[in-house]
Amino acid sequence: METTILLKDETLWSRIQSFSLDASDADFPFSKKLAKEEYWTLDFAQKAIQEYKKFVYLCCILPNGASPSETVDKVWHMHLIYTQNYWEEFCPNILKRKLHHHPSKGGISEKKKHQNWHHDTLHHYKEIFQQEAPEEIWTDQIKKKDQQTFWKKGFKFLSLGSLLFLVYSCSGGIFGGVFITISCIIGFFFFMGFISWIFGGNINKEQDKNVSSNSDGSSGCSSGSSCGGGGSCGGGCGGGCGGCGS
Repeated sequence: METTILLKDETLWSRIQSFSLDASDADFPFSKKLAKEEYWTLDFAQKAIQEYKKFVYLCCILPNGASPSETVDKVWHMHLIYTQNYWEEFCPNILKRKLHHHPSKGGISEKKKHQNWHHDTLHHYKEIFQQEAPEEIWTDQIKKKDQQTFWKKGFKFLSLGSLLFLVYSCSGGIFGGVFITISCIIGFFFFMGFISWIFGGNINKEQDKNVSSNSDGSSGCSSGSSCGGGGSCGGGCGGGCGGCGS
């Protein structure tokens, strides 16, 4: 879907949009590596890259910069690992400025400040791109909501199974075979869902651990004039996502 945008710097946006993080001669390009590292589908990784580009654009045009979501921050971290691509191509030729990722001071006040900053970023996103930021990429609480939804559904199945067992007990075994069969089916699906949740939770915890070690208290950026830009923004956020300024 083509983005409708109220351009403040059409030339800059065109350069960012046309820049590919996937090297044409790479057997294992950036997007595939990102998907593998973060346990994402390739389609989701490519969408996250597009949102990262929008984040970078906001960094460059907004007076106070912008603050990424956890997902966008992961793309940024991965891009920083590709040092030659980031520092020798992306910053000087595309952004025409340096875009640094700095440590944060951490603490509750910093976390609150950057929560507000992220809220402002989403407001400007809607204003500039004429659409809401996609929740699956820009809202960090969706994963927790999904887990809560699983448990609510699980308890419904468990309650239904208990009711069937109670009816079976009171029936004196008249319809025992039917109730046992239905109960076994429900129990099987609940068990498989529980196993999936356990393994999914472990993956999410590992991802959160990686984000914590790489980002918690260590995100932020500044842009310098040596590549053509000016100004700076300090900090990062104690909550694990950073920001940038121009």
